[in-house]
Amino acid sequence: MPINGIPSMKLPEDFEELFKGIKWNRYIPPLIGILQPVFIFGAWLIFARMDKRADAVSKIIAIAEPIPTIDLNLPRPVVLASLYHAVDEAMDILADVIEFMKDLEVPSAEEIIDTAKEEITEPIKEKTVEIVEEVLPEDEAFKTALANCVMNAKKNLKYGTYYVVGPAWIVSCMLQKGYTVSKKTIEDKYF
Repeated sequence: MPINGIPSMKLPEDFEELFKGIKWNRYIPPLIGILQPVFIFGAWLIFARMDKRADAVSKIIAIAEPIPTIDLNLPRPVVLASLYHAVDEAMDILADVIEFMKDLEVPSAEEIIDTAKEEITEPIKEKTVEIVEEVLPEDEAFKTALANCVMNAKKNLKYGTYYVVGPAWIVSCMLQKGYTVSKKTIEDKYF
C-alpha cells in the first residue's frame, strides 16, 4: 500500500529470510575490532575486583603508568581499567610524589655542566702534568739503550716509515731492554 505516493517495502514474514541477504563476514570483524578494547577493559576490571592479587597488580599499574618515565607496555584497556579501579589510591600516591618533588633541590643545568667539566678535566690535567714532568734518567745504561734503540729504528725502518712508526718502535725496543719511556717523550726528543 503506497504512502504519500511512495510504494512501501514488503517486509519478509520470516526472520531467516530477513537476515539471509546480510553478509556477516563483512560486518563482524570490524565490529569485534571496535568492541575488543571494551571487552578487555571489562574483563580486567571484573578480574581485579574479584581477585586480591589482580587487585594489587591493578593498583601497581595505576600508580606506575601515569609517571612519564615508566612504561609498562600494557594494553591501553588494561591500564584504563586499572586506573578506573584504583583511582583513589593512585591519586593519593601521586599527591605524595608531587609533595616530595616540591621539596627536592634540583641543580640547574649550569651547575651540572660545571660539575661535569671539573670531573672530566681534572684527570686529564693530572695526566698531562705527569707526561710533561717525565724526565729521562741520567743513567748511562739507559742512555746507551736509548741510543741503540734509536739507531736500530733508523737502520731497519725506511725513511718514510721512520717518522710514522719510529716512536712506537723505540718504545717497544726500550720495553724489551727493561726500560720504560713514553711515546710522547720520544717524539718530543727525537722527532
